Amino acid sequence: MSHLQRFRELEAQGIDILALLAGDRVLDDDQLQGILANLGPLGPEYHSDLMELLTHRRFDPQKAQGLWRGILRHKKKLENRLERPVGVRVAAADYLTNRRPTLDAPRVVPRQEMERLIAQVNLDPLTELLNRRSIDETFRLEIQRARRYGGLLSVLLIDLDQFKKINDGEGHVAGDEALVEISRRLQAACREIDTLGRWGGDEMLLILPQTSAADATILSARLRADVRKQPVIFTNGHHWNATISVGIANYPDHGHIVQDLIESASSALRRAKAAGRDTEVTAPDGKSAQAGKILGRRWGDSRDEDASGATGENDS
Repeated sequence: MSHLQRFRELEAQGIDILALLAGDRVLDDDQLQGILANLGPLGPEYHSDLMELLTHRRFDPQKAQGLWRGILRHKKKLENRLERPVGVRVAAADYLTNRRPTLDAPRVVPRQEMERLIAQVNLDPLTELLNRRSIDETFRLEIQRARRYGGLLSVLLIDLDQFKKINDGEGHVAGDEALVEISRRLQAACREIDTLGRWGGDEMLLILPQTSAADATILSARLRADVRKQPVIFTNGHHWNATISVGIANYPDHGHIVQDLIESASSALRRAKAAGRDTEVTAPDGKSAQAGKILGRRWGDSRDEDASGATGENDS
């Protein structure tokens, strides 16, 4: 199996191999060992596979290695100039479209095409919200910003009530239509500073910068009202009176890293479901797990940084 196939398998599992190799993300020892075992020994086509994953173009190994190293150098320069993290895909888009002397042709991928590819990587194809990987990255950056400036941050884990009954009773096409419409209503109700993404299945994650848990509760009630104000009409003519349940967690009261905040919000969401649905529940203060210092390991570098976590099964 080629590295390209392995890279794509890892991405299908939600592991952003490009971000890991570029140092955007960190790993603990167990995660690192698991991915190294999956990749196997690095062969001569390693950089060619890596650049094909990034640009959808094939380069000979020597040129691919030079391009990858150039992208990483450019990424560091951008981060130093902007004084904030820059994702490897953004750095690659800027480098490959503007650094013409490094290429045989003016561009590896035209600017419009690169922008389309970046959108495909960052957005959920059904709802057009940020996908799991992108919302997770945004979540980390917002936590870092809140920590740096002593700010607040709330997160809403949102679940569609009785969604399984729609899939079972109306079919998966109607289920997709419901997800698209509810996503549209939620996005329309968000503030400009908020970030909404699809966390998985029928769960969505809403990040609320500079927002207390009390204010997040007020916003959650408004979101629920906007969702239920009119039925979702399917193309088959049937309709669904949709509602959502919401679990709320707040930095720093309910956690200091992504995993702790997600676990707190997920626990609160389960309580909202148990309370009868169409409600919001805030995690109790002080409930977060111990968030000690976590040693993150980057390939080619190391630093202390947040670790990632995932929710458990959906509770519809």
